Amino acid sequence: MTQLPDTITKARARLLVRAPFFGSIALGLVWVNAPEVRTMATDGRRIWFNPTWCEKHGVERIMGVTAHEVLHVVNKHHLRRGRRDPRLWNLAADLMINRVLEEDGYVLPPGLMFDREGRFAGLATETIYARLIEYLAQNPRDRPEDGQDSGGGPDRHGPRYADQSPDRGDDDDEAGDGVPPADIWGEVRNLTTDAGQPMTPAERVRAEHDLDVRIRQAAAAARRAGKFSAGLGEMIEAAADRVDWRDKFRMSFDGTLRGEVSWARPNRRFIQHGLYLPGWRRSGAGRVAFVLDTSGSISARELAVYTAGVLGILEETGPEQVALIQCDTAVRHVAYLDPGETFDRIEVVGRGGTRFQPAFAWIAASGFAPSVIVYATDLVCCETPEDPGVPVIWLTPSRGRAIPFGTIVEVTL
Repeated sequence: MTQLPDTITKARARLLVRAPFFGSIALGLVWVNAPEVRTMATDGRRIWFNPTWCEKHGVERIMGVTAHEVLHVVNKHHLRRGRRDPRLWNLAADLMINRVLEEDGYVLPPGLMFDREGRFAGLATETIYARLIEYLAQNPRDRPEDGQDSGGGPDRHGPRYADQSPDRGDDDDEAGDGVPPADIWGEVRNLTTDAGQPMTPAERVRAEHDLDVRIRQAAAAARRAGKFSAGLGEMIEAAADRVDWRDKFRMSFDGTLRGEVSWARPNRRFIQHGLYLPGWRRSGAGRVAFVLDTSGSISARELAVYTAGVLGILEETGPEQVALIQCDTAVRHVAYLDPGETFDRIEVVGRGGTRFQPAFAWIAASGFAPSVIVYATDLVCCETPEDPGVPVIWLTPSRGRAIPFGTIVEVTL
């Protein structure tokens, strides 16, 4: 077990008394003594800390830093970055978090980014990130370079959307104490496996589910202590629902394909909103089998949501070919979608009972050879299908039935 400095021990204890929700989440994380991180960092499972830096800043500020890291965890920043630029993602997350902490009276070290003018108030981190991308596309000289502090002033090291936090009585000149300034203050890192490898889509979904359980337990404890504000409840509710099912599907789907972000091919879905963002360029992506459960238990609205959402994402990612398979107790209809094509209208065929295996059997016998199978269904079926041996993403409005393989993405209708 890591021996914690007195500063951290006292800061955690004080945070538990002041804000039981924050404190219980902090106590549930693994604390790692790591001078190389220079300040603090988290991946949602661990908090790395520089003991010398913590001792320098004292209990009050380290309590604020701990609350800062907990908000990264609660808002799932370690699970939501995807392929976004790490430094800009960290900056976007900090602009949202630090405003909340300052309004709640926490004392933080100097050198942070703050949204003083409230331009990002109430916005999701993804939206803040998109606005920073837009700003930097117009002002490339303001982009932070490697080794620069993401908490720089308004005319250096970052967009002028935010300004530097005030010095609260302790300047950040490290000369003489052996502690260099931070590269990224309060860094948030992607969650990895215990071996340090990227997580599979299924592992990310399980990690998010486990975190939701911890958040609910911590919230219940805070309510019992009478220290759970309405604002905190709204934040937790937003964090639980912040990642739209389409984003979860996109993360799972991206994990099955190879590709790269390309500024040469802008994302057309954002141009209409005045945002020039990079698009996705396929590099070796394969075919996709998209199975629609057309049984009687699936409503027309569900089919419309599934189809519009999935086909929109497939249009962005540009697979080699899509096979749209309609199946109830048997495969009723198959249509193919080539790059650049779309379906103007889909006539639903079926509306009988539900079986999963016929669709998998058709795929195996057809020679279509997909790189991923997307199966949209309510999981109302007594049949347990055989694993087809390729990645499967189940889109479902509920977790009504356990499936022994694939990744489940819950759909909000």
